[in-house]
Amino acid sequence: MSLGIIAAGCSFPSGPTLALADIAVRTQFSLSRKLPYVTDRCGMPVKASYFPQRELAFDISRWQVLADNAIQDALLSAGDLINLPTRLWLILPPADRPGVHSTLELVLTASISTHLPDCQQVNVLRGNHAQAGNALLQIRQLQLHDTKLTLDILVAVESWLKPATLNWLEEQRLLHGSYSRYKDEPRINPYGRIPGEGAAVLVLAPTKSFSCWCALPGIAATEESVLPDDDQPCLGFGLSAAAHEALRQADINAISHLFTDVNGEIYRFDEYGFTLSRLSGFLSNDFQRIAPVLASGDLGCASIVTHLALAAWQIKSDKDKSKGKCTLVLSSSDGHQRCAVVLKPITQGVEQHDND
Repeated sequence: MSLGIIAAGCSFPSGPTLALADIAVRTQFSLSRKLPYVTDRCGMPVKASYFPQRELAFDISRWQVLADNAIQDALLSAGDLINLPTRLWLILPPADRPGVHSTLELVLTASISTHLPDCQQVNVLRGNHAQAGNALLQIRQLQLHDTKLTLDILVAVESWLKPATLNWLEEQRLLHGSYSRYKDEPRINPYGRIPGEGAAVLVLAPTKSFSCWCALPGIAATEESVLPDDDQPCLGFGLSAAAHEALRQADINAISHLFTDVNGEIYRFDEYGFTLSRLSGFLSNDFQRIAPVLASGDLGCASIVTHLALAAWQIKSDKDKSKGKCTLVLSSSDGHQRCAVVLKPITQGVEQHDND
């Protein structure tokens, strides 16, 4: 049995719905601009990707609106299926990250649950870019042993926009385009990330029970031993291991689309470069490499859920072109976690084979 995506939604500044997000990613359309209230160490405004509004509010209501927009988008596709029994999986940034509200988990859980008429269980995972991979593994295990039909709703929400969070990123020299002084002269940082905000939702169920957008026949999570603060380059052993394990589970030989969360950091480029070289035997001659960060900015813990939603949407929208083609979604992280997921088209409503 494979896990499948039966509906999805997402919301970020240049893609307030999944359909518009797909266009933004395909055209690399971004809504990143300078924040008027946060500056770097040289007093220059910090660049970020954020929803325009007359007054920037950094309170918890911003997170609620992001989550609500993504859920409403997913509900358009899920329809009456959302009335089935559900389990909610909420992915949030680490609780100890500067600028993260202490009541974020409680408020978002209550807010999101109002959209789920028969929510029977709530699971909250805190972490960085690849944390949702662990949720997917748990969901697959639960679905394998479920005796009744239950939908799993995976929701991830992220916003780097609170001043305390942006200052924390600036202290680590992780902000792309920020300035620092070198020999009394301001020098721009050509690397680093453009922080963003957004949310994404996946509605998951067994492929044998529903007509799904696509199947997830390969899901793997591993750890990388070399971190950004270490004195040696990251050779991508952890990410490579996750990719090969996901491909082994899916039993496929060719990848047509590769989604990554490369975000402008040298560490990430090293990691993905070495990983890509190890995957060369799986890449089709005309494979496409897709980096949604060029449109969305860095989405932190919401990255991989957003990328899975986008990949599933592309498979669903381009059924004729997607036939026989597989997508690999890779996720690195600021910490040890790494994740890889394979998405595969379903040609006849429900999957006809069992890979597990």
